[in-house]
Amino acid sequence: MNLNISYNWLKEYVRTDLSPQEFAKRISLVGPSVDHITEMKPNFSKVVVGQIKKIENHPDADKLHVCTVNVGREELQIVCGASNIKEGQKVPVVLVGGKVAKSAGEAGGFEIKAAKLRGVESFGMMCSLKELGLSDDHSGIFILPEDAKVGEPLEKIMPLNDFILDVEVTSNRPDVMSVVGLAEEASAALGVKNLWQISKPNLSVKGEKKKLAIKVKEKKLCPRYQAIVMSDIKVTASPLWMQQRLIASGLRPINNLVDITNYILLEYGQPMHVFDYEKLAGAELNVRLAKPGEKILALDGKEYELAEGQLVIADKQSPVAVAGVMGGELSAATAETKTIVFECANFDSVSVRKTSRALNLRSDSSNLYEKGISPENTVPALMAAIELAQEIAGAKVSSAIIDEKSYKHKDKTIKLALSRVDQILGVQVTAAEVKKSLEALGFKVKTGLKGALNVTVPWWRDSDILGDHDLIEEVARMHGYSNLPTQIMATALSVNYEPADDEFYWEDKIKDFLAGFGLTEIYTYSFISEKVIRNARLEPKDHIKIANPLSSDFEYMRTSLVPGALQIISENQGLISEGRLFDLSKVYIPKGENDLADERFKLLIAVYGIDANMAIDDAKGILEGLRQRLNISKFDFKQIPTTTKPYFADAAEVLANEIGLGSIGTISANTLSAASIKRVVAVVELDFNDLIAMAKTAPEYKPLPKFPAVELDLSMEIGDSVLFSDVEASVKKVDADLIEQVIFLSVYQGDKITKDKKALAIRIIYRDNNKTLELKEAQSAHDKVVAELKKSYNIVVR
Repeated sequence: MNLNISYNWLKEYVRTDLSPQEFAKRISLVGPSVDHITEMKPNFSKVVVGQIKKIENHPDADKLHVCTVNVGREELQIVCGASNIKEGQKVPVVLVGGKVAKSAGEAGGFEIKAAKLRGVESFGMMCSLKELGLSDDHSGIFILPEDAKVGEPLEKIMPLNDFILDVEVTSNRPDVMSVVGLAEEASAALGVKNLWQISKPNLSVKGEKKKLAIKVKEKKLCPRYQAIVMSDIKVTASPLWMQQRLIASGLRPINNLVDITNYILLEYGQPMHVFDYEKLAGAELNVRLAKPGEKILALDGKEYELAEGQLVIADKQSPVAVAGVMGGELSAATAETKTIVFECANFDSVSVRKTSRALNLRSDSSNLYEKGISPENTVPALMAAIELAQEIAGAKVSSAIIDEKSYKHKDKTIKLALSRVDQILGVQVTAAEVKKSLEALGFKVKTGLKGALNVTVPWWRDSDILGDHDLIEEVARMHGYSNLPTQIMATALSVNYEPADDEFYWEDKIKDFLAGFGLTEIYTYSFISEKVIRNARLEPKDHIKIANPLSSDFEYMRTSLVPGALQIISENQGLISEGRLFDLSKVYIPKGENDLADERFKLLIAVYGIDANMAIDDAKGILEGLRQRLNISKFDFKQIPTTTKPYFADAAEVLANEIGLGSIGTISANTLSAASIKRVVAVVELDFNDLIAMAKTAPEYKPLPKFPAVELDLSMEIGDSVLFSDVEASVKKVDADLIEQVIFLSVYQGDKITKDKKALAIRIIYRDNNKTLELKEAQSAHDKVVAELKKSYNIVVR
């Protein structure tokens, strides 16, 4: 799990003057590691706050609008195609001569000039987040809050100078997936006080008290459900400080209500949801299991059919949210909402995971709930949400906080013997250091009998601190892993390695061989999407379909390595225009309806980005090099119809000792186009187990020939569709005893060659094992070869 967080935001809870780089170094040594630091600063010029005064339709373009925008000193005519603009909105406007970014994080940009769009003059441009260089969101114009002063430079009113920390958090620490949790770790790492305090909003009810009934019918699946009604809501754009923090974390600002829930998600690692109170039938919320046939239109705009056993939040009539996963569209707050219900709850991690997988519906909320969050986390999160709603949405409290709680929190206390700390870590750590380290992390420590420590676990660490071994790990990381002693092993390890079986041995060998040839190993998912399957001209019905896929991208089990390789090439061709790849992985072939898949190891070699003939020759060369390393006598090739391999333009079967090992060919133009690949791709796909059955660990010994050979070359014009393997077979049958080897030299097609023909050059080695072969004898056999090729393929000797 990774968390992108503003360094300025974090410093509100951890007082430090350290540079972001030094801070990242310090916290990474004892806690979650900071993978990357991105500097955030204005990547634009001459951008001011503008207010849209008038919007008219473009006379010659249905999707364009002609807007009159006040930018302070003047009103400008600006043509805009965004669908989210309205009269009265305040928006960022780049003036003529100003610059905007190409994309987020990319240096430079482009200058805005006066222009005519479909015949209408435009002086400037209203900006999206992408054009401001703040994110890659280009879905609409960035809407500024109502209190933004018209004509003010944007960089003056929006705190853009910041550093974004990309923090890697292990899956057992969902408590650190938040600013408050990260601040707890940082304060311990730096030895400073954590400045966070629980919010204390005014909870007195003002005006008419609203009724809301909460019924939790599945208490095991929902140990805590808190809610409050708030009225007199004014839905507007969020303050710029909040928008900047959301943008920095990769979230798009929507409006102050939605932004509050996302802000709380980031600050406390606690999912929340907002319901429109007026849209809740019966003014009630029921936490129950879905009924057969029930459906819900979720916030992603899709309708989902619910199954029995899936936990939902329902009003008096129907579900309004899938518990812990996503809210419903029909009860969501909108710009017209005046009264809301804040939901802040805790749901069973297994229940959320099963529901999310079954519906193929993922969200930031489900991701957190699946890892396990303490039900105690709802209290500070809800307090902060109420305070923010009062501050930025003018909200008034219209009910008491409803707290349906089916458990009683009891602090977990673990006995920790100092002798065990020393034994496990191999270094003596004083009681004072152990106590200081644990207390810095939020534990409460008291000295018990015989010097042992009684350690009380803070509620936010309930799920991952299970015994004294976990406490010792906490002491170790605070002491510093680099400070633990190291000692060379007293006995040497045995260097004799016997592979467990041939498969492991040859897997390692073949990977070494191919890497030595200069190929790059790729790893592709065993699960693929229907789109990827169809792009490779394969049929989804021939694949095993997953009952509960993680997403539509992982819906089927692959039956070939080719689709995954094509996807890799498509995604990387912009950066690496040509390459040689290999993949040694399993495919999954369907057997019976209720049988497990037939799992087979396949070896794929792919060459892309070069000339068509060169690509297939390169692939053959790699295959020949592998044959030599595996000490296989020879490979033969037999042309096969592409109906068996629909992604090929032309294909041949690869054989050894007349046993088919796989296929080689070039990918068809239609397949390349479907996968958005612009250059030729040649592919070899072999059955790994059949291949290693032919392999030998050492070459077969053959004595050196006693008599010299005669080598004669033959250049011919031959049909374009004739394979070299066919020519080789025809040559050898002329005189199998005298003809020792037929070697491919070159092939050429061009202006000087007849249409549908190619120039093929081969070398034939003649040898008599009983005497020295004379040239005239070799020439006689050579003439017979030419005669046979003329008869079989109507060649013309060049």
